[in-house]
Amino acid sequence: MSDIEKFIAARKALNPKAWADFDAKYSRYAIEMLLALHRQRFGLSLTEFVKRTKMKIAALSRLENYGEDVRLSTITRYVQATGRPFALTFTPVPARGTKTRRGQHSWRTATTELVSA
Repeated sequence: MSDIEKFIAARKALNPKAWADFDAKYSRYAIEMLLALHRQRFGLSLTEFVKRTKMKIAALSRLENYGEDVRLSTITRYVQATGRPFALTFTPVPARGTKTRRGQHSWRTATTELVSA
């Protein structure tokens, strides 16, 4: 478990009610953070990336820092600008105690992971 994961687990234990919807909110930001990581791995500054993608620097900054929903066309622009593969894996996370009569889970959220770059 990483330091940040330990920190989050400790905070959840201290105040479960306040942290109840953290996982769902975090998953919305995951792809944007992974896009920023992808850009940074290849040593591209926002300024250089703006030139390659023909996007506005404010839009790129907002996307990477404030977790707006990202469109597939935007991910495609990131991949084209870096010239490197970008693979994501989405894994559903079941909600606690939500098995249906058929034994299936109700899905609370999904985790997102950068698989390769």
